[in-house]
Amino acid sequence: MAIVKMKFVSAATDEAHVNQMLTSGVSSGLIHCEPASKIVNEDNAGKLINDEDPYAGYCQTLSNIAHSLNYTIQEKKTSDREYTCQQIEDFIIRMNDLFGLTTDARKVILTPEDQKALKELSVLGFERIHNCRYLNFRFGRLPRESFEKLYMYRDDIFIQHRLYENSHYIWIVYVTSDSYVERTNKIFRDLAFEPIDIPTVDIDRELTEHHGEIDDVYTYCMNQDRLYRLHPYAAMFEDRYVMSGFVQEKDVEAYRKVFEGLPVTLEVKDPSEVDLECPTMLKNNWVVRPFEMFLGMYGVPKYGNFDPTCFMAVTYCLLFGIMFGDLGQGLVLTILGLALEKKGQLFGIIGRVGITSMIFGFLFGSTFGNETLLNPIHQKLFGVHEKLFEVMDSSSTMTILIGAVAIGAVLILMTQLLNIVNRFRHNEKGEAIFSQNGIAGFVFYGSIITGIVATMIFQINVINPVTIGLCIVLPIICFVMKEPLTALVEHEPVTPKEGWGGYIMQSIFELIDVLLTFVTNSMSYLRVGGFVLSHAGMMLVVTTLVEMTGNAGIPVMIFGNIFVMVLEGLIVGIQTLRLEYYEMFSRYYDAGGIPFKAMTAEKLN
Repeated sequence: MAIVKMKFVSAATDEAHVNQMLTSGVSSGLIHCEPASKIVNEDNAGKLINDEDPYAGYCQTLSNIAHSLNYTIQEKKTSDREYTCQQIEDFIIRMNDLFGLTTDARKVILTPEDQKALKELSVLGFERIHNCRYLNFRFGRLPRESFEKLYMYRDDIFIQHRLYENSHYIWIVYVTSDSYVERTNKIFRDLAFEPIDIPTVDIDRELTEHHGEIDDVYTYCMNQDRLYRLHPYAAMFEDRYVMSGFVQEKDVEAYRKVFEGLPVTLEVKDPSEVDLECPTMLKNNWVVRPFEMFLGMYGVPKYGNFDPTCFMAVTYCLLFGIMFGDLGQGLVLTILGLALEKKGQLFGIIGRVGITSMIFGFLFGSTFGNETLLNPIHQKLFGVHEKLFEVMDSSSTMTILIGAVAIGAVLILMTQLLNIVNRFRHNEKGEAIFSQNGIAGFVFYGSIITGIVATMIFQINVINPVTIGLCIVLPIICFVMKEPLTALVEHEPVTPKEGWGGYIMQSIFELIDVLLTFVTNSMSYLRVGGFVLSHAGMMLVVTTLVEMTGNAGIPVMIFGNIFVMVLEGLIVGIQTLRLEYYEMFSRYYDAGGIPFKAMTAEKLN
């Protein structure tokens, strides 16, 4: 319906408060920040904050340490203290040394199952065995089938103890004397024993003692990293630091209050006063708002341009309803879409097109494929013999197809009018008057449609030399001479850059393309009538199967309707969107805008 009015705001402060200004501004969730690189130029002598962020590397290193230790860092809102870079580096070195992560010789990576087995081993008091002078022991795991073979070795040269097991492995510890150590080790190697080194540090105990410190250092580094990531949005002008961007006009005062208590000055300008492209935020009512999703897929309009959401919503619902006309299925789409609208905009669209499907389904007399159920209502309301319109009647085929082309012609003329209005609003007089989607195109296409209707329906001959000259020849001349005529009305040099000969030759080929475009665009709407017949045909197949299956008719009817709703609903939705994008948007709508995205602290995580 409209585009939200914006204001350009610039907050400025001194070096001591720049981080507070950036944090407060971003945390407000009100501003679409502009990078300082767009603000700084040679004329204003501004500078960028070019400082290196060491904290990103610290965060990654701490995360790697925690991952190696199978520990999940618990980030807090704020750290308990501040750390210098040297203190953070010393802490990382200390953690590496403590947990044996600095060299491969001391690094022991244990799986959760390894740790469970190791915990069972600790219960046995293996430290005393490990320190025994004449005994050797090894800890590891065996495949289950290998463990079952241990009974074959009855020489009593070793003893083993089962610690833990899963579906594939059994973790054990075995002990032998110095005399049999080589023989025992060979036996276990042959059985595919996988030894596991026991860490020299009790990781669980050490983690319990140090996890609070790890969390605190990591929190401090993350907070500092977020601040550094905000620095590209601050520009330096002598001793002042400036953060600029766009906020909604209604939020200017709320944004000003964000900096209360800080030495920050706020300058507010109209977007037209700055050399930056203003972002676009659409403002539509509840009825058409879901269709902003389709508009966003094509591209939002530039700030100050026309918002086509409402027109798109009306035409999309109209075309979808015609092609998917069924009262019962439309009711299902409406209930499903409106019930799940909070799950996403697509469901909102489904709910709205379901309403128009119900309307045209009632006019076509179709309810879940039943073509006779509504006949009594039609006979009473409209005074007809059977029903208002029989889609499957062979005599209706041409009526449907001609009606589809007629709808297309009306929509083409409407989009041309929208284009004319938009071009004049932006003072693009040449495009508004001489282009195929301007006044010349409207007169040319409108006169052809009028002539066809007057001749075929009203039997009135409006074709004569005057109408041909004014409504056909003159618009064609405008198409061919659009560039020099546009230059003339805009008081620019009329002579084409490539010369008149080259220009005329190029324009003739472009004219052929324009004329073909009018024909193909009109014929493209035949798909509307085609899908009316397709939908009725598919439901005829379903009802025929119901009659053939006897007692199984009700399940066939249910699943048949579900199949048609899913399959044809998807196809019709895509085809309608194609008509919107290629046949309508291409005539009157220029995208290229920047969506308004208010920066928040969460987006920097």
